[in-house]
Amino acid sequence: MRWFHASALAVVVAATVGCASMPAEVYVHSFASGQRAFHAGRYKEAARAFTEAATKADRVKDRDEAYFMAARAHERDADWASAQRAYEQLVAASPKGPRAVRAEFELAELAIRQGDETQGFAQLFAALRRHPEHGFARRALRMLVDHQEALGGPAGAVSWLEREGSGLRGTELDQMVRYELGRAEERAGDRARALRTLLDAARAHPYPTGPLTDNALFHAARLAEELGRPEEAISILRELLAPRETASTGSYERPLFDDAQLRIAQIYRDTLKDHASARREFRRLYEKHRTSLMRDDVLWAEAKLWLEDGQQREACSVAALLRRDFPESRYARCAHRLCPTLEASGKPCAAYIERDLTQKDDEGER
Repeated sequence: MRWFHASALAVVVAATVGCASMPAEVYVHSFASGQRAFHAGRYKEAARAFTEAATKADRVKDRDEAYFMAARAHERDADWASAQRAYEQLVAASPKGPRAVRAEFELAELAIRQGDETQGFAQLFAALRRHPEHGFARRALRMLVDHQEALGGPAGAVSWLEREGSGLRGTELDQMVRYELGRAEERAGDRARALRTLLDAARAHPYPTGPLTDNALFHAARLAEELGRPEEAISILRELLAPRETASTGSYERPLFDDAQLRIAQIYRDTLKDHASARREFRRLYEKHRTSLMRDDVLWAEAKLWLEDGQQREACSVAALLRRDFPESRYARCAHRLCPTLEASGKPCAAYIERDLTQKDDEGER
C-alpha cells in the first residue's frame, strides 16, 4: 500500500511539474520562432510569435524582451501603429522593468518618425529628464540639439542649451550639455565664448571621469589657434596629454593623444617658426607614443627640419632611423632624397612626396 501511495504521489508530482513547465516551454519555442522569422525578414510572423511569447513568459524580463522585440518587428514592417501599441503595452505592464525606459525613448522617436515632431520631441525631452543615466540619453540629447538648430540655427541651439541644460547639471549628461553648448557657440560665430565653455566642460569633468574631456580640450586648442593664441593652444594640448598613463603590458592610450602631440609640434613649426622645439615635439611622438600610426610621419618631418636648417648629418641620422624602423613606410623609399649617402630604395619615391620636396627646395632658393 505504501508503495502504491508513493508511486501515485510521484506521478502527481511529475504531472504537476510538467504542467508548470509548459508555459516556459511555449515561451522558448515562440521566442525562437520569432527570432528566426525576424532574421529572415518575415516581420509580421515575427511580431505574432514574439507577442505569443510575451503572454507565456514566467519572468518579467522575458516578457518585456518579447514585447520589445514584437515592437521592433512592427517597426521593421513599417507598421508604426502596432509598434506604438506594443511599446505602450510594455510600459503599462512593466513601468519599472528592464525595457521600459528604452521603450519610452522609442515611443518618442516613433512620434517624430510619423511626422508629429512637436509631440515627439516633447516626449523625448521628458524621457531624457527622467532618465539622464540611460544609455540612450546621449543620443536623445544629440537629437534635441540638432532639432533646435534646425528650428533656430546655431543661436537657437545655444539658447535652448542655456535654458534647458541647467536642469541636467549634476547628472551624467552634465559634461555633454557643456560640450554641445561650446560647439554650438562656435557655430554661432562666438569663438572666444566657445573656447571658455569647452575649457569649462573639460575642467569640470577631468580625466578619467569625463567621456568628452579630451574632445573638449582638443577643440579648445584649435579655437585658441584660430584666435591667434598659439602659446595658449600648446598649453591646452599639454593639459590634454598630462594625465597620460603607461602600463607594463601596454598603455592607457586614448584616441586624441598622438593627435595632440602632433599638433604641438606643428604649431611650433608652422606658426611659431621654432624648429628646435618642433623637432623635439616630433621626436616625442615617435618615442613616447609607441602605438601611434604617425611615428614614421614625424620622423620624416623632423628630418626635413634638420635639412632646412642646414644640418645634413642630423637629417641623415633621422632618415636612417626611419628606414630602419619603418622599412615599409612610404617615406622609407624617399629617405635617400634627404640623405644622399643612403642608397636609393628598390621602389620609387611617391610623386606627391617628390613634389613636396621640390617645392621646399624652390622656396629655399627664393
